[in-house]
Amino acid sequence: MIVAWMIFLFLLLFLLGSTVGSFLNVCIVRLPQGRSLIRPASSCEQCGKPIRWQDNIPVLSYWLLRGRCRACGALFSMRYFWIELLTGFFFVLIYHLEIARNIHHFEVWSWYNDDYTYALSQMFDPRQWLVFSAHAVLGSLLIVATLCLWEQGHVPKCVPAVGVLLGLLTAVLFPWPWPDPPFDAVVDSTYWVPGTDGWPKRNAPVFSGGPYVGAMPSAHPWGRSDLTPRQGLYPWPVWGPLPAWLPPGSWRLGLATGLAGVLVGAALAGLVRLLFNLGVAAAALGGGEQALLMIAGGFLGWQPVVAAGLLALVPGLATATLQWAVQKRRRVFYGLWLAPTLVAVWLGWYWIGPWVQGLFFNKIRMQWFVLGCTSLLLAFTASLRLAGAARYYKEHIA
Repeated sequence: MIVAWMIFLFLLLFLLGSTVGSFLNVCIVRLPQGRSLIRPASSCEQCGKPIRWQDNIPVLSYWLLRGRCRACGALFSMRYFWIELLTGFFFVLIYHLEIARNIHHFEVWSWYNDDYTYALSQMFDPRQWLVFSAHAVLGSLLIVATLCLWEQGHVPKCVPAVGVLLGLLTAVLFPWPWPDPPFDAVVDSTYWVPGTDGWPKRNAPVFSGGPYVGAMPSAHPWGRSDLTPRQGLYPWPVWGPLPAWLPPGSWRLGLATGLAGVLVGAALAGLVRLLFNLGVAAAALGGGEQALLMIAGGFLGWQPVVAAGLLALVPGLATATLQWAVQKRRRVFYGLWLAPTLVAVWLGWYWIGPWVQGLFFNKIRMQWFVLGCTSLLLAFTASLRLAGAARYYKEHIA
């Protein structure tokens, strides 16, 4: 019976996701052109005839029509099919990992980890669907921004504007540590110890006749990794220990967390863009990556954005440099590395967080870290300039 309900629920989530994916395809095509998302109705780009409702069924219609317009026979891009399929599977993945498997270890659902029985019995709990909805919206925005960047070379300004607005609204309505009670964020935390397999593991809270053993008082230095703050919809708050004017669960804390994520994401991507363009002496790297990090920062806060942005830098800048070397004077980007890295960091923060906690909650270490990263980027910029000068000398002087 449980298996049947799981299959039914996954089918519904996949249909919902693929339907959303169909709308995302409209956004990817029309937003860069400045066209309305509502009017006119979906039509063939070649002959202009409206697409019938029976030819607009997500995933299936593409194959039933063999990827062609019924009226004129023009080929449709396979991107329509892949986006619908990807969004459908993505919605299923979010529910499976974040709700049913509770990979973030929300305390309110901690007693049914890895148990679909309880998850399905409580499927009408609004907290489940609020968590799912917030991250489904985030994933959808990342898909639109990444595909616009891939196909058009830029992200329309309305995409990050809507993403930042929705992220800040979510931050204000559901501040850390929601969905857990604010009280748990201060007096309850979970020990973590390095696992034998190389991954951090956390022990469950230990009862001792009342209060938890290992309780995290508000004055505990969060820069130490012997106690790790509990994860909420927003993985971590803007800073810790929290000052008195930013109590857990307050809209002020939510707004500060979301704003910090947006500003840090914009600053990080802006710095990379500035230094890369200085290195190649051209406006090669656009603002698409900045849009991606600003959207993610509004929904996740600044710590996951910094972790994902830096993890994506090595393959991203290597790819951008190769693009510039092979296709001179063309716009380059590394958003295809950035988007999946953002998703991986947000879904894996329970394991990633303890490794960076000692850095992200210590002001002195953070200052040295920012200085070191900036120095490495400056060295990368200098190497690009030297390589460009050497190539110019070889082609025009030698």
